[in-house]
Amino acid sequence: MLSSSIKISISKESSVPVRDQLIEQIGLQIASGTLKAKDKLPSIRALAQRLGIHHSTVTSAYNHLADAGLLDIRQGSGVRVAGRGTEDTIKEASLEQLFRQFLARASESGMSRDEVKETVARLLAAKKVERILVVDRNVDFHPILISELQPHFDLPIEPITAEQLRTKQELLPDSLLVTSFYHVFPLQALPIDPTRFIVCTVEPGSEELGAITSLKSGSIAAFVSVSNTLLRMATNMTAALRGEEVAVRTLLLSEQTEISYLMKHADTVICDRPSEKTVRELAGKVPVHAFRLYSPSTIELIKNRLAKWG
Repeated sequence: MLSSSIKISISKESSVPVRDQLIEQIGLQIASGTLKAKDKLPSIRALAQRLGIHHSTVTSAYNHLADAGLLDIRQGSGVRVAGRGTEDTIKEASLEQLFRQFLARASESGMSRDEVKETVARLLAAKKVERILVVDRNVDFHPILISELQPHFDLPIEPITAEQLRTKQELLPDSLLVTSFYHVFPLQALPIDPTRFIVCTVEPGSEELGAITSLKSGSIAAFVSVSNTLLRMATNMTAALRGEEVAVRTLLLSEQTEISYLMKHADTVICDRPSEKTVRELAGKVPVHAFRLYSPSTIELIKNRLAKWG
């Protein structure tokens, strides 16, 4: 079924390539759960015609997202959001129904009752969780992840890339693994305990995007972060929303003299959590919007999983 929830806008006048504008918007809608697994996206030709751009631009954006494991492109069936391995029917099943399905598959595979009992007992005797591993390929995102999650947990928050985790698989037995849909694909080959693996949505930035949308033409939007990656993403999203109507100024938190000067001219400022305290001290009367990757419901999801399976 063609997704009715996909919303894409572009600015051809922006210095940000249209391909990058498409990648950021579609990627964010998948990561935030706005686009669901198996949702069908417009065809390459249909989206190109709708946006008035060359089909090769759409092809390049779709292929990039497919390489990242976010889209599934198949000839004859179109472009869909990649599956996430858990069907809604399984989610809604009772515990007994789940066990019956499992036992049926085990018996069909030739396994005995004793083999099942031994395997279940071994898996349930897992080591106690000693850390929360947060998987993100962008190393400069790692301070943001720690800043947002550590205040809520006594366990250490340890960001890690999928590549690093592949060389440190000894961490898996006593870790709770947390990641977003962006990063599931590179983890599929690892021996991960599904009871200690949380794939969460990230916040779609609705408040922040709304602040950008409401700015008058000629306004200045300031972005402050510890992450160059986040600043690039913010620039791409703003370009897609407003083109050249709104001037974008991006600064790293370390550039505090420049931040102080920029606050005298900015009409709104958006920052990450590690930058929030400094930005609010320097912003004066400029509206400040602090971006969050994790919602309160995601924090509760992690706490609940630790309580039941940690």
